[in-house]
Amino acid sequence: MIYTVAFNIHIYVSTITLLAGLATVIMSVSGWVKRKTYGRIDTGVSVAFQIALYFQLVLGFVIYFTLRTSLEGEMFEIPDSANDASLRFWAIEHIALMLFALSLTQIGRVFISKSGDSLKKYKASVFYNGTSLFLILFSVSMALFFR
Repeated sequence: MIYTVAFNIHIYVSTITLLAGLATVIMSVSGWVKRKTYGRIDTGVSVAFQIALYFQLVLGFVIYFTLRTSLEGEMFEIPDSANDASLRFWAIEHIALMLFALSLTQIGRVFISKSGDSLKKYKASVFYNGTSLFLILFSVSMALFFR
Protein backbone atom coordinates (compact mmCIF):
# COMPACT_ATOMS: atom_id res chain seq x y z
CA MET A 1 0.00 0.00 0.00
CA ILE A 2 2.67 2.52 1.03
CA TYR A 3 4.81 1.46 -1.92
CA THR A 4 2.01 2.06 -4.44
CA VAL A 5 1.11 5.49 -3.08
CA ALA A 6 4.75 6.60 -2.85
CA PHE A 7 5.49 5.28 -6.34
CA ASN A 8 2.53 7.11 -7.89
CA ILE A 9 3.45 10.36 -6.15
CA HIS A 10 7.06 9.84 -7.27
CA ILE A 11 5.93 9.59 -10.90
CA TYR A 12 3.86 12.78 -10.74
CA VAL A 13 6.50 14.76 -8.88
CA SER A 14 9.14 13.60 -11.37
CA THR A 15 7.19 15.39 -14.09
CA ILE A 16 7.17 18.57 -12.02
CA THR A 17 10.88 18.10 -11.32
CA LEU A 18 11.71 17.74 -15.01
CA LEU A 19 9.63 20.81 -15.90
CA ALA A 20 11.32 22.87 -13.16
CA GLY A 21 14.73 21.67 -14.35
CA LEU A 22 13.95 22.54 -17.95
CA ALA A 23 12.63 25.95 -16.92
CA THR A 24 15.75 26.60 -14.86
CA VAL A 25 18.11 25.72 -17.68
CA ILE A 26 16.12 27.60 -20.35
CA MET A 27 15.81 30.71 -18.19
CA SER A 28 19.53 30.56 -17.33
CA VAL A 29 20.62 30.18 -20.94
CA SER A 30 18.30 33.02 -21.93
CA GLY A 31 19.61 35.25 -19.14
CA TRP A 32 23.20 34.43 -20.03
CA VAL A 33 22.74 35.16 -23.74
CA LYS A 34 20.65 38.31 -23.22
CA ARG A 35 22.87 39.54 -20.34
CA LYS A 36 19.93 39.94 -17.98
CA THR A 37 20.12 40.59 -14.27
CA TYR A 38 19.72 37.43 -12.18
CA GLY A 39 16.44 38.02 -10.40
CA ARG A 40 14.03 36.57 -7.90
CA ILE A 41 12.20 34.54 -10.53
CA ASP A 42 15.46 32.86 -11.57
CA THR A 43 16.22 32.06 -7.95
CA GLY A 44 12.69 30.81 -7.34
CA VAL A 45 12.65 28.41 -10.27
CA SER A 46 16.11 27.11 -9.39
CA VAL A 47 15.10 26.57 -5.76
CA ALA A 48 11.86 24.88 -6.88
CA PHE A 49 13.96 22.45 -8.93
CA GLN A 50 16.14 21.73 -5.93
CA ILE A 51 13.19 21.28 -3.56
CA ALA A 52 11.53 18.92 -6.02
CA LEU A 53 14.74 16.87 -6.15
CA TYR A 54 14.84 16.63 -2.35
CA PHE A 55 11.20 15.56 -2.31
CA GLN A 56 12.02 12.93 -4.95
CA LEU A 57 14.88 11.72 -2.74
CA VAL A 58 12.56 11.18 0.22
CA LEU A 59 9.98 9.42 -1.97
CA GLY A 60 12.71 7.32 -3.57
CA PHE A 61 13.92 6.09 -0.20
CA VAL A 62 10.37 5.26 0.86
CA ILE A 63 9.92 3.30 -2.38
CA TYR A 64 13.28 1.57 -2.02
CA PHE A 65 12.77 0.40 1.55
CA THR A 66 9.10 -0.58 1.20
CA LEU A 67 9.79 -2.50 -2.02
CA ARG A 68 12.82 -4.18 -0.49
CA THR A 69 10.82 -5.42 2.48
CA SER A 70 8.01 -6.65 0.25
CA LEU A 71 10.45 -8.50 -2.06
CA GLU A 72 12.71 -10.10 0.56
CA GLY A 73 11.07 -13.48 0.23
CA GLU A 74 10.99 -13.22 -3.57
CA MET A 75 14.52 -11.96 -4.18
CA PHE A 76 15.96 -15.40 -4.85
CA GLU A 77 13.01 -16.60 -6.92
CA ILE A 78 13.69 -14.31 -9.90
CA PRO A 79 15.17 -16.63 -12.55
CA ASP A 80 15.40 -14.17 -15.43
CA SER A 81 18.79 -12.46 -15.84
CA ALA A 82 17.09 -9.40 -17.39
CA ASN A 83 15.29 -8.88 -14.09
CA ASP A 84 18.67 -9.00 -12.33
CA ALA A 85 19.92 -6.15 -14.51
CA SER A 86 16.71 -4.23 -13.87
CA LEU A 87 16.96 -4.73 -10.11
CA ARG A 88 20.63 -3.67 -10.18
CA PHE A 89 19.76 -0.55 -12.14
CA TRP A 90 17.02 0.54 -9.74
CA ALA A 91 18.88 -0.49 -6.57
CA ILE A 92 22.27 0.99 -7.41
CA GLU A 93 22.65 2.96 -10.62
CA HIS A 94 19.45 5.03 -10.50
CA ILE A 95 20.02 5.96 -6.87
CA ALA A 96 23.67 6.90 -7.50
CA LEU A 97 22.79 9.06 -10.51
CA MET A 98 20.01 10.83 -8.66
CA LEU A 99 22.16 11.49 -5.59
CA PHE A 100 24.87 12.91 -7.84
CA ALA A 101 22.30 15.09 -9.65
CA LEU A 102 21.01 16.39 -6.31
CA SER A 103 24.56 17.07 -5.14
CA LEU A 104 25.25 19.07 -8.30
CA THR A 105 22.21 21.27 -7.76
CA GLN A 106 23.24 21.83 -4.15
CA ILE A 107 26.79 22.79 -5.15
CA GLY A 108 25.36 24.99 -7.90
CA ARG A 109 23.09 26.74 -5.38
CA VAL A 110 26.16 27.60 -3.28
CA PHE A 111 28.06 28.99 -6.29
CA ILE A 112 25.02 30.95 -7.46
CA SER A 113 24.40 32.52 -4.05
CA LYS A 114 28.10 33.37 -3.49
CA SER A 115 28.56 34.93 -6.92
CA GLY A 116 27.97 38.67 -7.17
CA ASP A 117 27.83 38.97 -10.94
CA SER A 118 24.62 37.99 -12.78
CA LEU A 119 26.57 36.52 -15.69
CA LYS A 120 28.49 34.21 -13.33
CA LYS A 121 25.22 33.20 -11.66
CA TYR A 122 23.69 32.26 -15.00
CA LYS A 123 26.80 30.35 -16.05
CA ALA A 124 26.84 28.42 -12.78
CA SER A 125 23.14 27.68 -13.10
CA VAL A 126 23.52 26.43 -16.66
CA PHE A 127 26.47 24.22 -15.74
CA TYR A 128 25.26 22.71 -12.46
CA ASN A 129 21.52 22.55 -13.09
CA GLY A 130 22.06 21.61 -16.73
CA THR A 131 24.36 18.74 -15.79
CA SER A 132 21.91 17.64 -13.13
CA LEU A 133 19.06 17.71 -15.63
CA PHE A 134 21.17 15.74 -18.11
CA LEU A 135 21.82 13.04 -15.48
CA ILE A 136 18.12 12.85 -14.66
CA LEU A 137 17.17 12.51 -18.32
CA PHE A 138 19.91 9.91 -18.81
CA SER A 139 18.60 7.89 -15.86
CA VAL A 140 15.03 8.11 -17.14
CA SER A 141 16.13 6.92 -20.59
CA MET A 142 18.03 4.03 -19.00
CA ALA A 143 14.90 3.18 -17.00
CA LEU A 144 13.01 2.76 -20.27
CA PHE A 145 15.77 0.43 -21.46
CA PHE A 146 15.56 -1.77 -18.34
CA ARG A 147 11.79 -2.24 -18.34
